[in-house]
Amino acid sequence: MSIGARYEVIPPTSGRAVTSRVGNDDVLRIEWPDPVGDGDGGNDGNGAEIILRHVETGEECGAADLTALSAGVWMASRGGEPIVTDDPGFSLDGLWSYAETRRNREIRAFRTSLGTLGLQVREVEPYVEVIRVTAEDGVIQVEGAIAYGEPIRGAARLVAVARRGPEPVSGPASFQGRWFEGGVEIAPMAEAQVRRRVFWDLYAEISGTRLPLATRLDDITDKKTKVRFPAQRVGQVRVRPYYTETDSLAVALSIEEGSS
Repeated sequence: MSIGARYEVIPPTSGRAVTSRVGNDDVLRIEWPDPVGDGDGGNDGNGAEIILRHVETGEECGAADLTALSAGVWMASRGGEPIVTDDPGFSLDGLWSYAETRRNREIRAFRTSLGTLGLQVREVEPYVEVIRVTAEDGVIQVEGAIAYGEPIRGAARLVAVARRGPEPVSGPASFQGRWFEGGVEIAPMAEAQVRRRVFWDLYAEISGTRLPLATRLDDITDKKTKVRFPAQRVGQVRVRPYYTETDSLAVALSIEEGSS
């Protein structure tokens, strides 16, 4: 999904950008209204340097080399003025393409609430980006794709790991290149219930390596309160997948109120 940008033709001194994206090669590319021209790798098309400033430390760095940026939020400016952008910085297709490259740092361009251009830099590790969750017939089924890691092929396991108490529970899964599918039965998790509430984190496991399951490439914030999956029941235990505050996929098991 791509979002088209609209813009007014504004004099170059306004610093307004039509599009502003970080490509798979970690190069910031900015399109300016005519007659400014296009910028690539840290200039505005007329040679004016784009400066990035870390919002916490105040450190400044040219935009020509994004690999030098430390983790955190950086704001972009040109000629001492913030760069205003029409681009929300979000393209799901673009983010998927970016995530298909093996990397340990993610750099995203975004538009602030004031309409200015910023970059978010954070450390990343390979994980499975969850695309579909099905909770029915006593099973939690997950489909997704590897993000920031190499493609994998072979049999795997979908592993549920309790944060306290019970031993891990797993079910069959597989990797087909980047695609992952797996499921885990909820009955063994419910049978291990010894407290009123137990939380389980979900992982894709292959050859002893566990990849977290999460949904982080979309533009939905606060998934923990906005996304609701259907609940299942095993006796007195209610079982419901949910998203954590870090957008990881987990499962909450609760003994229903009033049950003995």
